[in-house]
Amino acid sequence: MPRLLKKMLILIFVILSAWEIYWTYNACWVASKLNEKKTFLFFLVFSLFGIPEIIYLSKKKKELSEIR
Repeated sequence: MPRLLKKMLILIFVILSAWEIYWTYNACWVASKLNEKKTFLFFLVFSLFGIPEIIYLSKKKKELSEIR
């Protein structure tokens, strides 16, 4: 495998990992504030590139603003 391709794959992996960590952290924080234990555990166990987390956060935006 050429060196450039290896570097590109590593870069893509790092970017996707950072993306996943960011959205998982935010969704877990909101789930804990709303006392949703099952949702919190779901986000910790399953890694789906932040898609469920983004959907969850968009749906819970109103509830979270009431808590703050």
